[in-house]
Amino acid sequence: MKKLFSVLPLLLVVAACNQAPPAADASVIASGAKAWQAAFNAKDVDALAALYTSDSRVAPPNGEATIGRDAVRAEFGTMIDAGLGIELATVEAEVSGDIGYRYGTYVLQAGDETVDVGKYVETWRRGDDGQWRIANDIWNSDRPAAMAEPAKTHVMIMHEVDDAEKWLAAWRGEGSRHELFAQNGAKHVHTFRSADNSNLTGLVVAVNDIDALNAMLESEEGIAAAAEDGVRSDTLIVLSEAE
Repeated sequence: MKKLFSVLPLLLVVAACNQAPPAADASVIASGAKAWQAAFNAKDVDALAALYTSDSRVAPPNGEATIGRDAVRAEFGTMIDAGLGIELATVEAEVSGDIGYRYGTYVLQAGDETVDVGKYVETWRRGDDGQWRIANDIWNSDRPAAMAEPAKTHVMIMHEVDDAEKWLAAWRGEGSRHELFAQNGAKHVHTFRSADNSNLTGLVVAVNDIDALNAMLESEEGIAAAAEDGVRSDTLIVLSEAE
């Protein structure tokens, strides 16, 4: 029994020496940002992949998560091939046992131009070899997501006018008919004039909201605008885009 008590302190000392202090492990994880940034900016996808576990998950914004080092190579290789560079900063890093995390920020650049800024969270895992590697990596932009435009359809409007020059003038300058159409679901309008019939004119309209456009054309405002521009309503032909 006396021998057991004499050996026990020694075992505790050995165990303490074999277990890295949490602060030291957190420092290793925090310094991982420098290694990650160096590999990315050196265009070394293999060095980048080596920082991840073999079963790591990479979860990019607006996309599905992928698994494994090949996924790491594919995801970040695309950015590298696009000529992008990156700057990382660690805001916080903590560990508990063999698991840790790092939260930080990034600046993505194309030459001197900043193309994105955002933040990331990584979970790290210490392997049997004692090395810390990234097990999960997720990031997103600080910039607002671009709003998807409604699906467009195209409409062709043909008609004769009393005076083609007067009609064309109504589509030029401030306060033109472009503004009226844009306010009613049609932001992009191209004007046309026949080479064979000077009074035959037309529009090709990219329409986001066909109901709003039709309502405007049939409204008092739309009818008055057409009359003011000299449109001969009895010659009006509207063609919708074929599906």
